[in-house]
Amino acid sequence: LDLCCPFSKKMFVALTTQVLNAGPDKFGGQVELVFQNVPQPWHAQSSYMHEVALAVSLVNEAAFYPAVSAIFEAQTNFFDDRVMDKTRSQVYSDLIDVVVPALAAAGFAEVTADAIGEKLALTGEGNSGSAVTLPMKWAIKYHRLRSIHVTPTVLVNGIEAPDISSGWTGEQWDEKIAALLA
Repeated sequence: LDLCCPFSKKMFVALTTQVLNAGPDKFGGQVELVFQNVPQPWHAQSSYMHEVALAVSLVNEAAFYPAVSAIFEAQTNFFDDRVMDKTRSQVYSDLIDVVVPALAAAGFAEVTADAIGEKLALTGEGNSGSAVTLPMKWAIKYHRLRSIHVTPTVLVNGIEAPDISSGWTGEQWDEKIAALLA
């Protein structure tokens, strides 16, 4: 999923609020949502959005999904027309301002602006990157090796499921999952 893609947001919200919100017992513990970061290059800020989510996961892995939810909730604030004239540092700051209060409310008070900022800070000169550079490279390599170029794309047990749509309702997801588990 791409954090800047409205269709990815629609799918994530449907899955997390209508399908998987019932807990692991709904499907007998046989279903897991694995979020794969797929930043789309035509939205430069998408990389920053994913970098902040990855920075959160480096501080506390359990805070990743609440951070993703918060970023999706504020997604329109990071569309092209809203960030075109902002610097990378300004976009990071705006994203941190979105995730920190949401994480504190979700019980992740240790995931502070400073802690996230430390993971985003450059580690040296030139193109040294930050603590999230390698996880970003792995995420991009993962989806490129699988020829995933658009979002959202769903894989079921590692195989693309092209029949799944971002417009699916919770009921449609339930039917698909039940058929897969039958």
